[in-house]
Amino acid sequence: MLFRSNNTIPAAYYLPRSVKPTDPRRPAVICMHILDGNDELMRMTCSTLASHGIPAIAFKLPYYGERGPAEGPRAMGKNPKLLLDALGQGIGDIRRTVDLLASRPEIDPERVGIMGISLGGIVSGAAAGMEPRLHRTMMILAGGDVLSIIHHCRETSELSHLIRGLSPGDRSQVEKTIAAVDPLRHADNLRARAMQGLVLMVNAAEDEVIPRTCTEKLADALGIRPRVTWLEGLGHYTAIAALPRILEQMVLFFGEDLDPSLKVRPSPAAAKTPVQIVLGVVHQALGFLTAEPGPGRCHMADLTAAITPRGQKTLEGRLLMARGAEGRFKLEGRLPMVGEVALGQGKYPWMASAKRVFKGVKNLKGKPGDPLAFADPKGMTRVQVASGALAGAMLAPEILDSLVSVADDRGPDGNRIIRVTLKGRNRGALALTLREDGKTPQRLTFDVPGVQGTVQFRQWQISTVAPDGVFDPPSGLVEQEVEASELQRVFSAMFSFAMESL
Repeated sequence: MLFRSNNTIPAAYYLPRSVKPTDPRRPAVICMHILDGNDELMRMTCSTLASHGIPAIAFKLPYYGERGPAEGPRAMGKNPKLLLDALGQGIGDIRRTVDLLASRPEIDPERVGIMGISLGGIVSGAAAGMEPRLHRTMMILAGGDVLSIIHHCRETSELSHLIRGLSPGDRSQVEKTIAAVDPLRHADNLRARAMQGLVLMVNAAEDEVIPRTCTEKLADALGIRPRVTWLEGLGHYTAIAALPRILEQMVLFFGEDLDPSLKVRPSPAAAKTPVQIVLGVVHQALGFLTAEPGPGRCHMADLTAAITPRGQKTLEGRLLMARGAEGRFKLEGRLPMVGEVALGQGKYPWMASAKRVFKGVKNLKGKPGDPLAFADPKGMTRVQVASGALAGAMLAPEILDSLVSVADDRGPDGNRIIRVTLKGRNRGALALTLREDGKTPQRLTFDVPGVQGTVQFRQWQISTVAPDGVFDPPSGLVEQEVEASELQRVFSAMFSFAMESL
């Protein structure tokens, strides 16, 4: 090996707290990380499985983290030798991990599974095809025809450029090695398990990294195309908005092999009153502006709305919002009287139209800073005041008794509905429908003076995991470099206008 440190595989093993020597043996899951090696996402995945009684293990692929050079896995995009070594070694590492799990007294050696997201999903599919001991396989945001994926997506552009620039002989060798670990190459070996329901694919319907055709090729080869779960309206990075649903599917899928006596029933959380739930949702909404998430985290919401002002036609729109640490954010959607919008700030501020993306990289020194640096501070002060007032009301909700009356209800599907009636001169009504967990908003209908409408919460998460690319601009557009401060002035003007309108 070119790096001695690559011979040691750091791993984290998550064991359910309830494990006892007398228990029946349990299934186990190997969890494979995404392209940027995000630890937080794998910790969340493994801990979710373990908290439901299923042991899980995660390890770094070759040349990631402490296994590789200082620049990390990007070194493989410049060195064909590293790349060729890593492809074969990664599969070997998975096989050794199966050996390890199968040797554990609490693990059923015939029920070791594997799951992965993005790169991890591709690796999982290939490994399952080559290793018959892998009983279940879950591939998230993955597909087959790896060479097409490499040459398609922005994240592997360095590797694509390297491959295309090699001599014909070297290029042929690299392409053969990549094809040898392509899930499509080994789909025949996995097809029988797939047809038994032991393979699950979850994919974004608008994935900009893994082309839908690549997902469908692999699903067809496995014979499960009609059973693929598609996350409608979401892309590769915005699919993180569906993380709770994905984790729930994961637990149910691998939990099918868990002895019923070992299934973990979560302790019920302290019940909140209807008023506290409503105030909490509103407080979270204000938190998109006032509460910055921690490093590697983001707030994310995907909303559709139909609003009818009195005497006017209905206005419809959709908005996906993500906010991260250190001024990172993204807004995408379709707004009434505005049309399609796409703007954000990750490594730099940006705005996109249908054909062009304006990148604020001119005179950008270091991190881009506050995207609302030029906004009227009064607008943010108003939001902070409202947020503070709501926080106080959550501690003493009885102060709202003179303003609203609240009633609990159930919808036809059994979901909880909290109905709020406004008192006083400005009478009106709101109804907040919650999802099955009883705390996440699903739909809000309202009829208040001057306006009525409905907001659908397609996704709603506070402080969820934020992969690096979630704040990047759309790919495949003509790029134009502009002054970073010019875009931040536009962001600030839009925010100030919105605050004044509200």
